[in-house]
This record gives sequence, C-alpha cells and structure tokens, in this order.
Amino acid sequence: MKTLIKPILLVLALASVNLWAKEPSPVEVKIDSLNHLQELRTQNVKHLEALDQAISKKLDNAQLTDLSNDIDNLQAEKREHLLRQKLIDRLIFQIDTKFSSGDLRAFLEHALLDMAKVDAISDAAVNGEEGLWKFLKYSADAIHRLPEQRENILGFLEGYMNRSVSNPILPQDYLASRNYTNAAASEQGHPMNREDVGAIADQRLHQQAIQPAKPQATSTLRADPTAPVTQQIR
Repeated sequence: MKTLIKPILLVLALASVNLWAKEPSPVEVKIDSLNHLQELRTQNVKHLEALDQAISKKLDNAQLTDLSNDIDNLQAEKREHLLRQKLIDRLIFQIDTKFSSGDLRAFLEHALLDMAKVDAISDAAVNGEEGLWKFLKYSADAIHRLPEQRENILGFLEGYMNRSVSNPILPQDYLASRNYTNAAASEQGHPMNREDVGAIADQRLHQQAIQPAKPQATSTLRADPTAPVTQQIR
C-alpha cells in the first residue's frame, strides 16, 4: 500500500498544477464575455417589454387619482433599463471589435474611461439629456480599486449596473457594500472602524468568559479545518 501512495500523490499534484496553470485563451475569454453580455441584453429586453405592458395596463385600468404617480414610476424604471441597454450594447461592441488579447479587466478599465469621455462631451450630454458618462467613469474607477485580481469582471460590472446606471453610487460605496459569501451563507459587508472591531471582539470574549461551560457530548467526529466560516467581521 505504501508503495502506491507516493505515485498517486504525484499524479494528483501534477494534475493540480496543470489545472491551475491553464488559463483561458483570449478567444475563450472573448466568447464567454460576449455570451454573458448577450444573456444580459436578452433579459433587459424582456424587462423593457414587461414595463411597456405594465404602462399600457395602467392606462387601461388605473384610477385617475393614482395614475400619474404609477406611470411616473414605471417611466423612470424604463429610462433606467434603456440606459442599461445602451451600456450593454456598447460593452458588446467594445469587446467584439477591440478585444483580442491581454487582460480583460485592464481592457475594460480603459475602454470604460474612453467611453465616459466620449459620452460626456456629446451633444446629448451638453443639452442635458441623461447619459452614461458618470456610470462609465465610476465603473472604470471601481475596477481600478478592485482588490481581487481574479474577480469575474463582468459579474462585477453587472452588480454595479444592478444598483443603478442612471444614478450610480460612488465606486468606494459599491466596493464597501458588496456581499460576502462562504458558499453556505451570504451577508452584506459594511465598512467598520478598527476601534469598533476591537470593541466587538472584547464584548464577545467577555460574554464567553461569563457563560458557564457546557458539557461536550462524546463524539468520534473531528472538526474539519476546511469548513467555511459562517461570519466575517471587517
């Protein structure tokens, strides 16, 4: 048995190295990215169609007393999703026509900034029409600040987009509000001062010290050191 352990471990180690060493090619990244964006576009089109139907239904059935407020809310939501449609279409165009090699994250950071400049000086923006320049600029800044190097960058942008395209929150606020997960539970992260973290830790230690020890049931099971942590303090 011992003579088989080392060869098996060697095979597993080599397989692990090969698995981590293999990075997707630029062509694969491009195809996956376009598929992701096309799926988002399809979902957004369906949502816009549903909004049109909801507006028509309101006009058919709503009472005049609450009609204006309801229609205004639906129209505001439609403007948001029309901007999302423009954003998705521009991202599809940028990746489809200009991305051929290198890091998609770096490419998008520069592409978003370039698009923000074009949008900000456009005639529509100068005339006061709602544009994308602020979201494009904020997105580029958020990507630049993102600490996780292996983050799914399109998923990251999708999350930012879902907050609001027409009225985007600041990049640092989006980064601070992203959800944390350990595959068993998910909770929203909130920034916390170091002093507050220390106070909470002291409080928990004090509570544990004053609580009577509970008898432990005999068990043959051992704790799994790789088990996910269910809470995280930042």
